[in-house]
Amino acid sequence: MQPTFRAAVARRTGLKPATVTGIVNDLLAQQILSEAPAAIPSGNGELGARWGRPPLMLQVNADAKRIVAIDLEPDRIRVAVTDLLANVLNYQEQAIDRFSEPDVIIKTMLKLAGRAMEDVDRAQLQGVGVSLPGLVDQKAGVLISSTNLPRWRDVPIRDILHKALGVSVQVERSIHLAAIYEKWSDPNHAHRTTLMLTLRTGVGISIMHHGHLLTGRRGFAGEIGHTVVDLNGKPCECGGKGCLETFVSAPAIVARATEMIHQGKCQALVAAMRGKSDLRPELIYKLAKRGDRDCAQIVKEIGKYLGIAIGNMINLFAPDEVVICGSIDMVEALFLQAVREQVEKSALPRSREGLTIRLAREKDRLPLLGAAVLVAEEMFELPSLQHAREVTEDKATVSASQA
Repeated sequence: MQPTFRAAVARRTGLKPATVTGIVNDLLAQQILSEAPAAIPSGNGELGARWGRPPLMLQVNADAKRIVAIDLEPDRIRVAVTDLLANVLNYQEQAIDRFSEPDVIIKTMLKLAGRAMEDVDRAQLQGVGVSLPGLVDQKAGVLISSTNLPRWRDVPIRDILHKALGVSVQVERSIHLAAIYEKWSDPNHAHRTTLMLTLRTGVGISIMHHGHLLTGRRGFAGEIGHTVVDLNGKPCECGGKGCLETFVSAPAIVARATEMIHQGKCQALVAAMRGKSDLRPELIYKLAKRGDRDCAQIVKEIGKYLGIAIGNMINLFAPDEVVICGSIDMVEALFLQAVREQVEKSALPRSREGLTIRLAREKDRLPLLGAAVLVAEEMFELPSLQHAREVTEDKATVSASQA
């Protein structure tokens, strides 16, 4: 969230300048906003002072509040304490078994959240934001279902956490939160169309057009992992066959590596696995980066199948940019080369003209940071401004009647 002028706030929100002044003064009194002199270019093009009083810019006081962000991924839980600008102040994570019962996983989540909140003044805590996989009823705060969390059905996760933690809790789908953070951190998204693809335990996609997130009916859009890329492919946990996730999800990557080991390949991976209890994609990526041919082949296959799916989306939406979120960043060059080569084969030349394909700067933390932004944005959303407008107009009416 960049510093701005009051006049700019009025233009963007459509509120009258007097209304904006009332709202801003209230936020300044709460120390949520602060004012600072704008830097003025000097005659030589450098920033400097000028005669007279410089205009004041509004900026968020990041330390005014604290936020607890939780990211539930099927194989791990991430928790962070952030300031109002989603800067991480405290971070921790713990691996989980995705086949565990919800109450077992929630117990771990509460333990991590409670530990994170120990050093936070409750008066300073703005709330808790939670990133969830699968289908989510945001208004009801319910995780309806998740292919990769098979025991979760209609779990009222928001109410459970609110009751246990005693603070306001908001929930949203991880694929949407990744896009929300990307928008928050880069104002240029207000002028372009972006496809945000999350490559984690499952695969999802968000579509952002000129700063607006397209979520579909009930917020269920984005299940690209369950689009079919091979009619005769392997069974998927969703009940379908040949879904994208059967080729590129974390379990599929591990299964592919295991298959190659049984074929006598991936010997470097076998050696690296000695003393380890489970195989994770990150180990495959690490060996691929070191030059292991078999692990590199797995990475290229991931890029190929993702490139097919991305090519289809490019043909549908002709975006300006495709951003991929996930821990695969450690093999960025190899992976992106495979994706781009397949996109050139799958996408129409005009649709991909001028297109940028890149990895997210925050790797697989985007949904976690998006959960923090979800809470922070609540303080500045238009519904709140609408309420403030009504209060301001009421005060004006009272003043007029007393005049």
